[in-house]
Amino acid sequence: MKRIPIYIIALIIIVSCARDKVVSLEPSGYETINQLTLEEGDLKAVFVDNSEIPPDHRAGYNGITQLYHTLQDSSVFVPSIAGLNLEHIFSGDSLEQFFEPRVNPMTLYKISDTRVMLHQKETPFSGVESLTEFELVAPHYIDISYRFIIHDIDYFRHGYAGFFWASYINAPPDKNIYFRGISSDGKGEEWISAFSDLHGKESTHMATGDNLRTFFAPDFRIVLAKAFSGYRYSMPFYCGRFHNMVIAFFFDSSEIIRFTQSPTGGGKLNPAWDYQYLIPDPEAKKEYGFNIRVVYKPFICNDDIKQEYEKWKNSR
Repeated sequence: MKRIPIYIIALIIIVSCARDKVVSLEPSGYETINQLTLEEGDLKAVFVDNSEIPPDHRAGYNGITQLYHTLQDSSVFVPSIAGLNLEHIFSGDSLEQFFEPRVNPMTLYKISDTRVMLHQKETPFSGVESLTEFELVAPHYIDISYRFIIHDIDYFRHGYAGFFWASYINAPPDKNIYFRGISSDGKGEEWISAFSDLHGKESTHMATGDNLRTFFAPDFRIVLAKAFSGYRYSMPFYCGRFHNMVIAFFFDSSEIIRFTQSPTGGGKLNPAWDYQYLIPDPEAKKEYGFNIRVVYKPFICNDDIKQEYEKWKNSR
């Protein structure tokens, strides 16, 4: 029998070990902290993990708990909870743990005077590890990178993996969100002013090219995710008014983004301006991700935000 050379056997072992190696997104060598305030340009942001931080911040809420601009002395996000808060991981079944990302520990890392990272180890039910990087960019931007690894694919049995973020807005006079899109009357692309008058009613807005059929079990409890409006957005951004300011969310993703809203998600006066990220046919051990730019500046007009989005898109 012909002998296999030693170097080929070694190569087979190396490849096999590399294939079986568990990849991790966990940072190392950085300071960890529960809460951190960063300032850059016109913005000041208070970042949090999901632990309770007395006297005001509630346990479970993560991301940015307060966001200020030099021309607006109120935080656009409800200070006791948060904005850009990772709430749910889902695939249409009844959730064994409703707020899985919120109730399992996260770790906040200071990377520099303008950058932080928020890491969560593999979650107990969905088996998802996540890493979020936030960077303040002068004069009024926050650039965000989301990365995920699904370590155990068994949770995602219906052809997609869904992620849901909430931003709880601090009693804005105008609860609508605005985006470019089309309505069911077929008038063509225009500025849509979208409002849901009841939590879970016509709350999610899909893109014009979003054809993903998402399974939802009869007892699926994320009502915002399964209640669709008659609007379709045509450009991947939306914005909302906050007194003299505007906050906008720009998306860059090869997967699916859906806009979602609630009139009372953060309390009677506090709407939630949310978004979802959906991965069709997800694979285990593969890294997924997408990018966001948040703009928080004085309001000029909706077309000014459209121009901001186009400038950002063309720079990428």
